[in-house]
Amino acid sequence: MNPGKNPNEIPLFICAGMFGNILNLRHLAIQIGQDRPVYGLQARGLYGEQEPHETFEEMARDYLEEVRAIQPEGPYLLSGFSGGGLVAFEMARQLTAAGENIAMLTLLDTPYPEDVSLSMLDRIAIRTQDIKREGSAFFIRYIKWRIEWERQRLREKNVEPTSAEQFHSKEVRQAFMRALSRYQAAPYGGQVLLLRPKLRMAYRLPDGRVLNSDRGAVHADNGWSPYIRNLAIVEVPGDHDGMVLEPNVRVLAGHLRKALNQSEWGLYPSVAAE
Repeated sequence: MNPGKNPNEIPLFICAGMFGNILNLRHLAIQIGQDRPVYGLQARGLYGEQEPHETFEEMARDYLEEVRAIQPEGPYLLSGFSGGGLVAFEMARQLTAAGENIAMLTLLDTPYPEDVSLSMLDRIAIRTQDIKREGSAFFIRYIKWRIEWERQRLREKNVEPTSAEQFHSKEVRQAFMRALSRYQAAPYGGQVLLLRPKLRMAYRLPDGRVLNSDRGAVHADNGWSPYIRNLAIVEVPGDHDGMVLEPNVRVLAGHLRKALNQSEWGLYPSVAAE
């Protein structure tokens, strides 16, 4: 993604998010390239005729073949945006098991997968908070959403088969969701930096749980503390998608560049979480 102004420095490898495309990370690559080369790992099956990976373990294994073709041995700098952080986490585990050194693993707003079950009481509480927050606009928005959902369903039903030259984002996402349902992380003892935007709490459930607007669980550590012993958390501007885009990406890259430079000298564990 960027050859880097200092091509002899340790490269950073970044895993693409759930849809498998690295293009939304190009702004970050420009910034990090001031210090080192940046390589993007894009999902198998995004284009061409190959099938997407069905597990994160297999994805990590194949990604590491590509990584070792560039950098045969550690120390390694690994990162992943959103769902790609799960793959980067599994890559770090596999490399550690093989005796390699991981200088830094960075998760760019990656949540640990959590199945949020909602009772009827929870659903009533969510609808009540929607109506209280939006008033009559909620019903208008819901009707528009329902119409668009039906249109999209019909479009997908009548869509022409994709050619090998087109992006297969839908197929990659579906495979990712299957992998997500199967994944169970094992503990990781290396240093990990979690860069995430400010927590956005949309719903409070009767049992005390907090959800975001997508009805995902909200945790300060994105749910990673049970699996990561050495976790530092830094809050960055923007939302989940906007944090890697201009102008927010400059702040994100500043934190990441600092951490990467320190990690090469073994200094990062002393940096306090923000």
